[in-house]
Amino acid sequence: MTALAFLLLALTVGPVDLAAQASLGPRRDIVWSAASSAPAPAPIDFPGVSTGIVTAASLALPGTGQLLLRQKRFAVYAGFEFAGWLVHLDQRRYGHQLRNQYFDLAWMVARSGGPQPRREGDWEYYERLGSWERSGRFDADPARSGVQPEQDVESFNGATWALARDIFLTEGAGAGDPSYAKAIAYYESRAYPTELAWDWANQETSLLHYRSLITESDEALRTATVVLGAVVANHLFSAVDAFVSSHVTSSPVSAGVGLRAFPTGLALAWTVGIRP
Repeated sequence: MTALAFLLLALTVGPVDLAAQASLGPRRDIVWSAASSAPAPAPIDFPGVSTGIVTAASLALPGTGQLLLRQKRFAVYAGFEFAGWLVHLDQRRYGHQLRNQYFDLAWMVARSGGPQPRREGDWEYYERLGSWERSGRFDADPARSGVQPEQDVESFNGATWALARDIFLTEGAGAGDPSYAKAIAYYESRAYPTELAWDWANQETSLLHYRSLITESDEALRTATVVLGAVVANHLFSAVDAFVSSHVTSSPVSAGVGLRAFPTGLALAWTVGIRP
């Protein structure tokens, strides 16, 4: 998480300073860094390297356009790219590892090994498995024809049948009533069958562990998604920087980007200067 915090902090863009100074003297690009506040040498254009080339290169691989322009800050973009993918892949791997652990825990404890072959549910199924102590029976009386819904409202299936009755059944409606058929159809589409049934009775410790695994897995996978977004932003920011830099190197405008200290902390900041 330390690497993630550094990555997200470094990707924060600071304010833009635009100053017209009448006596700037020789043109230069100012680049702020964490190590030094000394001005960096002005970038040198490569003959024949177009704006489109450096922009596309940075969009494909951050820092490449800056490298073509001989700008030292190419290392910042390349470092962000490397660190971002490292954190993303690590958090994604960890999240899936935890997911497999709570799949197995549910199978061995709450589902008691279940009928073979083992059948897995979707993400919503495992969320409900952690929220409800038991699923209840799908068919409360298999000896009778048709499905006899679970009546225990403390179970998930029983609560589903109670909801179906409230939605569809009219007062006094029996098994032959059309509204009863609609209620049964609703129940069958949402209640869990025998192969997905669960029961955490007398397994409170395992249930708590199961819930913690779900929480950790969700957080890891969420972090992986956020970092991936930061990686994409790094591509775009590097491309924009290369595009702007390829223009300002042949104009009276000087520009730079780097880490700069502000009252709220460190941030990436553009510094732009204009001379007559």
